[in-house]
Amino acid sequence: MRKICALAPLLPLLAALPVTWGCAGTKPVETAAGQGGSGNTTSTGSGGATGGATGAGGTHVTGNGGSTSTGNGGGGGDVGPMSDAGDPNCGLFQFQPTPKAADIMMVLDRSGSMQDIPDGSTGTLSKWQIVVPALEAAVTATTSSISWGLKTFPEASTDGTSDCSVAVTSVIDVKVAAMDGTTMNSTITATTPNGNGTPTPDAVNAAATYLGTLTDTNPKYLLLATDGEPDCVGTTKSSSSADTATVTAVGNALKAGFPTFVVGIATDKNSANSELEMLAQAGGEPISNTNPLAHHYYVADDANSLTTALQAITGQISTCLFPLGAPPPVLNDGSKVGVYVGSNMTRIPYDAGKGDGWAYTDTSDTTIQVFGQWCDMIQAAGAGAVQIIFGCPSINPPG
Repeated sequence: MRKICALAPLLPLLAALPVTWGCAGTKPVETAAGQGGSGNTTSTGSGGATGGATGAGGTHVTGNGGSTSTGNGGGGGDVGPMSDAGDPNCGLFQFQPTPKAADIMMVLDRSGSMQDIPDGSTGTLSKWQIVVPALEAAVTATTSSISWGLKTFPEASTDGTSDCSVAVTSVIDVKVAAMDGTTMNSTITATTPNGNGTPTPDAVNAAATYLGTLTDTNPKYLLLATDGEPDCVGTTKSSSSADTATVTAVGNALKAGFPTFVVGIATDKNSANSELEMLAQAGGEPISNTNPLAHHYYVADDANSLTTALQAITGQISTCLFPLGAPPPVLNDGSKVGVYVGSNMTRIPYDAGKGDGWAYTDTSDTTIQVFGQWCDMIQAAGAGAVQIIFGCPSINPPG
């Protein structure tokens, strides 16, 4: 029996199409040939390219003048897009795009106050117990499109020494790397909230300096997650000096090309709120809000609000630019490519004017970008919610 795979949600639309079709997995299929099925079946093309590897039972796909490929043993594969008599290279090609990545250095406060239960809370969870699961969930959800790194502070643990007695170093807990969410999360889990003091300016400077050493072309950000005011500059304890130094550090990071998202974790002092407001503005990524009384940093008073804040941040970073890797079978024709968002496969309209829809960014049709409200929708849902289906000269994508 032929597997339906990733195109199953499109069956009602595909049923009306006068062509035999199959699923091509997560990469575009470049020939009209299929991957083998599980029975002793034979399919014949018309002058097209011929098939790839086949599954058990000896399925083969033949094109006129072409060669034959027969499989041996094992489980059956899927039957790929096949040709009809009038169009030797036609079918539907499922493509799961890979969004352009971004780099985020998380600067995480592990000071002793993170062991406190938030003021006014009726629960028993400490700030740290609230923050760790939410951070790990955000990393897991975005590991395919965001390369995470981690700098924790302070570096001195509670051991009888005074606050700020140990300077922040250049040590990076997790270096930025693609698809490395497992390392990121295991390091967060292993971190303990028992640091002496809050040397936020030095931690921001160290994280920004590290980002400056990276040579990839990804956009780069800092994400500062803290529960209150800084109080250390170097090994000197001074809240007022630390406030000014942190605003300067975040501003310098922005000048270097590294905007900062600021997350306040269950902050409980008016002065802390004021400082975080200044940091959000200096970092270049404040929440856009016309209410003068509303926060412009991301408020995380509990697990739900922290999760919401992190989703909003990673959603903004989710790109609307999708490299295809290979051009579609039909070039320079927006009607022959379907771009869809969400689990219900809502089709995004083609818009050559790049105002509100999708368009190619290059003349070779190898990169798609989504614009306007559709990009907003992708950012809200996450770039992984996008799917692209290639049509052919005689077949338009569904929808």
